[in-house]
Order: sequence, then structure tokens, then C-alpha cells
Amino acid sequence: SRAYDRAHAMIMAAGGAEQFGELRHHCATSQDALYIVGVWQSEEHVRTRWQSPEFEERLVSVGFPSPKTADVTILDLRAIEPPL
Repeated sequence: SRAYDRAHAMIMAAGGAEQFGELRHHCATSQDALYIVGVWQSEEHVRTRWQSPEFEERLVSVGFPSPKTADVTILDLRAIEPPL
């Protein structure tokens, strides 16, 4: 989606999400949804990022709804291949 491309470019221009604890980032789309799968240093890191007013402002400025409305599911990572 264009909104994702704009948001991603803004985040990368500001130094990327690694500084906030994201180790891996994957984005996939279907006809009616956008899925983002991230591997984070901790649950606290991802919650802090998604609750950040600055992050919300960036996303809303490019056409996304507020991250407060996102369906966020946090899972425990059992394995990652190849290793980080």
C-alpha cells in the first residue's frame, strides 16, 4: 500500500525501528489487509513503540488509522531460522 511505503520511508529516514528494539520486520498484504510481523527484543519494546505519540503521528500523517485501533497480537518466538 502507498501508506505503508510512505510510513516505511519516513521511519527509515529517521534511523529505522532498530533503535526501538525491532530486530526483524516483514510486511505482507492481502486484498483487504496489511500484516506486519516484527521480531522485537522484548514485549516491552513493541508496546512502547506502538503506544508512542510520535509513532502514531507518523502513521496518521501518511494515511494510516491510529495504531491504537490496530489488532496487535504478541507471541513468544520459539525459533528463528536462520539465526539473527
